[in-house]
Amino acid sequence: MISTAEEKQLWNRALFFLERGRPGDTEHTRATVDNGKALLAKEGGNPRVVIPALILHDVGWSQVDFSDFITAPGEAKTDAGSTHLHMRYGAEIASDILNDLKWNSALIQRITAIIAVHDIPEEVRALDDLDATLVFEADWLDKYSPERQERYVRAVKGQRGVEELRRFLDMYKSQWFQTVTARELLAQIASGA
Repeated sequence: MISTAEEKQLWNRALFFLERGRPGDTEHTRATVDNGKALLAKEGGNPRVVIPALILHDVGWSQVDFSDFITAPGEAKTDAGSTHLHMRYGAEIASDILNDLKWNSALIQRITAIIAVHDIPEEVRALDDLDATLVFEADWLDKYSPERQERYVRAVKGQRGVEELRRFLDMYKSQWFQTVTARELLAQIASGA
């Protein structure tokens, strides 16, 4: 388990970077952590991997020019150069934070390996790791929420961008969500529950 104190330490460190990244990243990260906790409660997994990975997964956006991400259509966002850079820098920042907080080195390696690929579904699946799957699903579930789509309208592309995002998300959702719990949460989001 991860203690409340450990989680607070991680948040304190992450917020410095999240507030300097893309607009809405802090709110997105809070939502992904909530999703991750719901997935962990029903699917198992290691909270000492999943929770830190979720808190730190997008800290790398603070280090990159993400204009190519903003202008890319939904289906091309995972191919944007800044997407790959944010994962690489995020893994480096996460490693520094976790080492500074004296986390176990084996856990740091697992967490940073997940962060380094967290937005590439094929690479997450290739890890064949429940914790990586839970991080991916918790992160991507937020993309379907009305709150995320509202943040997307404000920060990225306006209403036209949301319609483009919805088409992209609908096209792949059956492939992305592997766990029963993620599919249930996705159905709840779709129904507005």
